[in-house]
Amino acid sequence: EEVDPQTALDDRVKGDATVLTAAAGLTVAVGLASGGDASNAALFGAFCLASFAGQQAVWGVAPALHSPLMAVTNAVSGLTALGGAALLDPSDPIPKTPAQLLGAFAVVVSSINIVGGFRVTDAMLQLFKRADDPEPPLEYFAAPVALASVATLGAAATDAA
Repeated sequence: EEVDPQTALDDRVKGDATVLTAAAGLTVAVGLASGGDASNAALFGAFCLASFAGQQAVWGVAPALHSPLMAVTNAVSGLTALGGAALLDPSDPIPKTPAQLLGAFAVVVSSINIVGGFRVTDAMLQLFKRADDPEPPLEYFAAPVALASVATLGAAATDAA
């Protein structure tokens, strides 16, 4: 069944307007719940606008460009995870403020997106792998992972003391 292009566009715009209206309402609710601290509402508003812009960018991409887009979204998700982690309090693992809750949410969602992106990228690369290709020596990555883990645990122990 053929769909009228104008009807399809109208339906998409209605859906986008509904999402933006909900985001605006949530931003107002966060602002009211923050007890006069406008920074929480501003952060949440920026989060909602960034989410909407990302959704628009992804849905507007031709299928042939999804592989390069996946690489870019992995990079953006890495930055989102770092930004969310910066909002967290290193001395308290339980988020208490709305900004910390959003930061924890950003870290979790970004981590899921990063892992999924790498899995999809790996699956796509496996399509081009030949039978006689050598296996990459992944054991070389044990040293930097161990060093980063020891440094992170050491910094956490020093900060807690």
